[in-house]
This record gives sequence, structure tokens and C-alpha cells, in this order.
Amino acid sequence: MSFKQVTPEEVASLIPNGATVAADGFTMMSVADEIYAHIEQSFLEKGTPNNLTFVHAAGQSNRVDGLARLAHPKLLKRVVGPHWGLNPPMANLLGEDEVEAICLPQGQISTLYRTIAAGRPGQLSTVGLGTFIDPRLDGGRINDSARTVTAPDEYVELVEIDGKEYLFYKSFPIDVAIIRGTKIDPDGNISQEDDVTILDSLAIAQSVHNNGGIVIAQVKQIVERGDIPARLVNVPGVLVDYVMVTSDPAKYHKQTNSAIEVNMDLITGYASSEELAKSILAHEVEPVRVRIGERGAKLVRDGDIINLGTGLPGDSIGRALAVSGKLAKVTLTVESGTYGGVPLGGVDFGCAIHPAAIISHPQQFDFYNGGGVDITYMGVGQVDGKGNINVSAFGGKAIGCGGFMDIVDGAKRICFLMIADSKHPKWVDEVDQLTFYGAAALDKGQEVYLASEHYMVQLTTEGWKILEVDDNDAARQAAALINTTR
Repeated sequence: MSFKQVTPEEVASLIPNGATVAADGFTMMSVADEIYAHIEQSFLEKGTPNNLTFVHAAGQSNRVDGLARLAHPKLLKRVVGPHWGLNPPMANLLGEDEVEAICLPQGQISTLYRTIAAGRPGQLSTVGLGTFIDPRLDGGRINDSARTVTAPDEYVELVEIDGKEYLFYKSFPIDVAIIRGTKIDPDGNISQEDDVTILDSLAIAQSVHNNGGIVIAQVKQIVERGDIPARLVNVPGVLVDYVMVTSDPAKYHKQTNSAIEVNMDLITGYASSEELAKSILAHEVEPVRVRIGERGAKLVRDGDIINLGTGLPGDSIGRALAVSGKLAKVTLTVESGTYGGVPLGGVDFGCAIHPAAIISHPQQFDFYNGGGVDITYMGVGQVDGKGNINVSAFGGKAIGCGGFMDIVDGAKRICFLMIADSKHPKWVDEVDQLTFYGAAALDKGQEVYLASEHYMVQLTTEGWKILEVDDNDAARQAAALINTTR
């Protein structure tokens, strides 16, 4: 065999103290959870590995498993990632300054793996300009621990080319890759045919291999040479150093958080629009979310390529399109790489029932960053009268921006969805953290809307313009709270 097979008990010993580790995964999809479990166990019992810098391009947890297992002071020195909304243990750890926290946009981390693999010094993007990612503000540093030891331009630098501002996301060396696959042959070739996502496994493995590091894979089974067709190989064997066969696939190697066994509906293609609509309508959705989705979906045009964010957008927009009969006239996409089908939400966000196509994570963000999305739907934490939005930090907790910045930067139209009658005030004088810079979006010619259960507004250079308000007292009271001051 071209790789060394290790036991679950041995796997943690492969990771040196102080190493920079990059791992693949999205919610609980493609997450090498058994490797995480044994890293945690080794640290708690032996104190090693420790002082790791951990890099991840998407949130990887169901609030308990995945990266939540690694939320221990001294096990981690620094985390570089986009989102910890489904990882309360990590969010709390970062919020309490126990671990240095660097938040970078999801798409920039994902595509940066390829940049690192190619030996380039970094990559240019407009994503993050004017937000907390911008080194003129925080450079992605989201707690005092990070601010104390890193400069604002350590990860992101402001540059100007031909009179236009860009952010330069810098490359950095990675020592250890943790990836996951379905099968591996004696030559180390890895397939992912049971996984619902392709994500970053190849890019991470290439970046680490080219840096002289080690690549560790968790797989379901070792098969005979020739059993994996070449077109199903996602990671060539020359990149793989160590392999651990999972001891319990149902526990540590699930398709999604909910799909313990392989669900073919998540990895097979075509279903009729009637079947998809039936699948969507089978899920109960709160009436208030239904109402918001109906209002937001009015902006959809035939032929639109649509991105759905997690939470409220994923719960409501697909349903509204199914009810209105527009589902067959548009294409729903999710940042993980799915096209078509019915995107799932919650801790299963990132996959879809009967997707038409599944592409890799960095390729999806190439498409998004380049302006491929006609309209995106995103949630809202806070909004002010200037059109600035916060979705990334609340009450001292590090939530992170996820793929939000990448997606809204390139989308032609943006519709924010929010529950106006929330126990947490949405309209504020100034957002706690600048995740979306309204003025920059208008300067680029983007259309920006916000829909609630009571009203629809559009951002203009004069402030938020009310397009519609329901004819009832509750709606009028909610509309009175809209901050139109610029």
C-alpha cells in the first residue's frame, strides 16, 4: 500500500504540537468525526496534540460533534474559519478569549486552499471591503486574543490596482490535512460516492502535500485495486499519507446529521417539479416564515439562478416557489455546491433532495464571486438605516460570517429576510459588527431589498424606501420602527 493504515487510537499521535491543521466538512457532511473524537480524547488524557491552529472553510458541527469536540483551551491556539453558529462550545470559547479567533469569508478560505496549493502568495477579491474583514477595521480578528498577537493585515491586506480597491487574502503554510472519503484502494485513491458534497478535500490535500505536510483520511472501507473507477477518484493516492478506517460509520461517518445510512435521494438526480414540490410541502413551516417567504419570492424572475442562505431563507423561499408554481422555472443553489432539487435546512443545510448537480466547494464560490447568482436570500441579525447588516456577532458570541459576504458581493439582487416581531430588536442605530456594507452594494449597482412578515423595503441612496406594508395595526406598528436615516 502507498499509505500507512493507522488505528483510531493512533491517529491523534500523527499531529505535531503547534501544527496548522486544515480539515474538510460542512455542517456534519464530509466531516472526519472519528478523527476529531480521538484528537479530543488524546488531548484530555495525554495533553497532546496541543496549541494547534485549526483552519476550516465551513462550519462543521451539530452543536455537539464535529469541531465542537475540539473546543478546549490549549488544544487550540487559534481558529481560522467562517462560522460557528452551529458550534456553541467553540463560539463561547472564542467569545471568552480562550482561543485566538480569525474570521474570514467562507468562499475566500475555500478558494485560498487552491491558491496555497498552486504556490501563489494570495488572491485578490472585493469580498469583505468595508466590513470587519477589511484591515482598516479588524482584518478578520474577532476577539482580543487575536488582536493582541496579530496585526490587522496579517491575513488580509488592502491593495489598489488601476485605482480600484481590493482585499488581498494571503497564503499561509498548512502542515496537516484531515479529509474524508467513502473508499480507498491500495494505491491510496479515494472516492466520495456516498458523500452528499465534494467540498475542499482535493484542494486541502494538494495544499498540504505541496507544503511537505501530511494528509490523513478517514474512510469507510479499503477496496481492491481497480474497484474505484478513475472518474470517481476525488483525491489521487499520491497525496494520501495515512488512512484510518472508521470503526462505526453510523456514529462517525454519516452522510448528514440526519442521514445515518446512505440516503440515495441526496446523491441522485432528477425528480419532477411535482415531486419536488410535494417534498417541500411535506415539511411543516411556521406561518410567519411562510408569509415572509411568499413576500420575498415576489422578486424572483423566470430563469433566475437563486442562492438560499441557511435558516429563514432555506425554510421559506423554496416552499413559496413550490406553492406559486415557479419552482420549475428557476434553479435553487446552495454554497456547498448543489444545483436544483430541494435544499435542506438546519443541521442538514448544505445538501438537497434530488439535486441536479453537485460541484466542489471552491468551484461554487468561483461562480458566486464572479456574479453568477441572480438573486440571493439571506437572514438578518441587525440592520440600520444606512443599509448595513450584521449577521456575524451578537452578545459577545463569535458566530461568523459564513459564506454570506462572498454571496452578497457577487449577487445581482439581494433580498434579506427577517422576522420583524422578534424578541431581539432588529432595527438599530448602529450594527454591532459590519457584515454587509450597504453603501458599497449601491455603488456597485446591486438591488437590495428586505422582506418581513409585515412589509417589503428597498435600499436607496436616501435610505430604506417602503414598497409595501400590510393593512393592519401590527404591520403599521412594525413599519414605524424602520430606520430610514442615512
